[in-house]
Amino acid sequence: MTAWHFTRLALICCWLLFPVEVFAEAEEKPFYLTLDPPPAPELSPREALASFTLAPGFTIAPVAVEPLVEDPVAITWDEAGNLYVVEMRGFMPDAYGHGEDEPVGMIVRLIDENRDGIYDKREVLLDSLVLPRAVAVVNEGLLVGEPPHLWLCPGSNGWRSIDCSRKVKLGEYGNQPGSVEHAENGLILALDNWMYSAKSERRLKVSGGELVVEPTLFRGQWGIAQDNLGRLFYNTNSNLLMGDSYDAQPVIATKTSAAPGLSALVSENDEMFAVRVNPGVNRAYVPGVLKPDGRLNRPTSASGMAMYRGDQFGSGFERDVYVTEPAANAVARLQVSYNGLEISSEHVTYPNAEWGQVEFLASTDERFRPVNVYTGPDGALYIVDMYRGIIQDHIFLTDQLRDQALERGLDKPLGRGRIWRVRREERPVSGDLEIPNGTAELVEMLGHPNGWHRDTAQRLLLETRRARRSLERALKEGSELQQVHAIWTLAGREELDTKLTHLGLAQQSVDVRLAALQAGHNVLEAGDLLALIGQSEDVRLTHHAILYLAPHNRNEVVEERLLALFADATDDAYRKVAVLAAARGREVVFLERWPDGGAADLPGRLAAQALRVDPDSGGTLLDVVAGRVGAQEFQQAVLDGVFAVTRDRDFERVMLSEAHSIFDSEDEALWQALGNARRAFTWPGDDLAANAKPLTPIQEQARQRGAEYYSARCATCHGEDGLGIGSLAPRLADSEWVTGPSERLARVILHGLKGPISVGDEAWDGVMP
Repeated sequence: MTAWHFTRLALICCWLLFPVEVFAEAEEKPFYLTLDPPPAPELSPREALASFTLAPGFTIAPVAVEPLVEDPVAITWDEAGNLYVVEMRGFMPDAYGHGEDEPVGMIVRLIDENRDGIYDKREVLLDSLVLPRAVAVVNEGLLVGEPPHLWLCPGSNGWRSIDCSRKVKLGEYGNQPGSVEHAENGLILALDNWMYSAKSERRLKVSGGELVVEPTLFRGQWGIAQDNLGRLFYNTNSNLLMGDSYDAQPVIATKTSAAPGLSALVSENDEMFAVRVNPGVNRAYVPGVLKPDGRLNRPTSASGMAMYRGDQFGSGFERDVYVTEPAANAVARLQVSYNGLEISSEHVTYPNAEWGQVEFLASTDERFRPVNVYTGPDGALYIVDMYRGIIQDHIFLTDQLRDQALERGLDKPLGRGRIWRVRREERPVSGDLEIPNGTAELVEMLGHPNGWHRDTAQRLLLETRRARRSLERALKEGSELQQVHAIWTLAGREELDTKLTHLGLAQQSVDVRLAALQAGHNVLEAGDLLALIGQSEDVRLTHHAILYLAPHNRNEVVEERLLALFADATDDAYRKVAVLAAARGREVVFLERWPDGGAADLPGRLAAQALRVDPDSGGTLLDVVAGRVGAQEFQQAVLDGVFAVTRDRDFERVMLSEAHSIFDSEDEALWQALGNARRAFTWPGDDLAANAKPLTPIQEQARQRGAEYYSARCATCHGEDGLGIGSLAPRLADSEWVTGPSERLARVILHGLKGPISVGDEAWDGVMP
């Protein structure tokens, strides 16, 4: 975007979902002020129990409360069952956020000494932290995310040796400017042995004491989880659930940021069902934020989530996701369904005599603030309750919400926190936690009905000596879950060779075959992948086999097959993504051989991908356009693809040795496309560069301030490049809402907007205050 765009966009704070008509002047008394919210006194943990409405057949109890824990935001367990808690003690010390940068945060370890399920001992492992947000147990010790640092507290031979006094900085973490809500968090160790975070476009691994970093898909806002096959789930504050239905890494390698099935909405038209009126939420003055009965209508603060992978709840809960919504004082239950590459969900609510329908867990206590949720080693559900009045960070705290907090005394007290355990009443909870040391026992645990045990066994087996034979036996003879984990454990140990990959592909279970394909595709030949494409009746296997063809696309047989797939991919959005990924690095070749027919949008997408993967291909792309005289639709698509790349935030113009003859074309039908694509190129003596008007020092300072403001407040929803973030907020770059009349922009800033609206050819429905 231009400096002018940044200056204008700096006036527009983050749009949660871009909206439509400008608000009329506020009524004399907004609806939320007509509500009579009940008092919100601080409740003791015993009193808080009486405030809960919980799904039938379940019970809830505290396992840690203040002063044992304060301001918790994230937890994890080690193999001994000890609980590690991130305490964000510096969050919103008052209603204005004064003092948020004070080093008062901590990482503590809670120990259940008598093994009764209640934690009774507290150890401070690390203090003097500024707004810490993530913790993870790894074989090298304990990882801690404290912006801008990723710390490793080294340890070996079990949890007792973790020593945070010798912490080392492995790299940066959460170093995004702006709100506490909009920076890396999560640090989940996934099935593929990589660590993923929400609000992040990278994945991490600790190897030999060093941090390994790779780019990955940008995911969510706060909280991240995985299912039994390693599919990642996340959300935004206004969407309960999003996720990926296939491996995103081949798509990321094409420098593409959006694709169907990635960052896809899993829950749609989300609604919340609290058990109290909720006037104390941001934007309560906006029509539609509250239901007619005063409860929160749609999520505004959806946070951490857990894909339930435990064994304590019993059957019927295997595909559940539990999502915290602190603004609604509730935890929602969603049931996920899989249909090929499509993932959907059903919001499960419960009948209630007073409110009609209510969530899985909800509280009448306004200070109940569930911000994260986990499946524990015992198979129960653990809910992290920050327990406080103010849960909105000051950057986005509206005046009306601050006034409410002060008027109703919600700004104090501080320093509280609870961790609750939810379990099925009639089912037992496992007592002592025993993680075996022996290799055979750990391999056996890869088939445990509780996902935490499987994950822990896999992590420990990554560094266990001489485990290959036992893992191979598990791959041959184990349950589906054990086979899946055995495959990924072998991959993490760098022992998944061609023989073992073929062994996995020969199994009856499609899930096991898919795991073998995903984990072992690097050791497969082109013929193996082509055979899967031609023989598999499962769309997931076919899709991944095509995705993984890129390293083989110089093979003549593969090239011909991809050309045929390009021609056939007219109506299948997933197939388009796969063949584009498979063409990586040879996009120009496929454009030169572009078949008649095929999807009209694919040449442009191929051209954009070519320029992103290899900027030096720009001149060759112009040669392709010049060589297809008469094929105006094809030519225009390629030029439009080139132009699309000029909007990338890190784009640099392609340097040609001289002006390309295509820019002298007399074909009037191409002039607009040529004029747009012209922005992507320069050459010695280029007069376009000479015509660029330099900014004055004052203008440059204003541009820099605008860029910084945009990055800190607007980019979190609309993207650093202004191209929008899928399912969160629309594009601003080249949007008529931004580049149109300044008067309209001023009214948006002063009065806000509400949906539905259209931005380009996309429909958006939401609220920007």
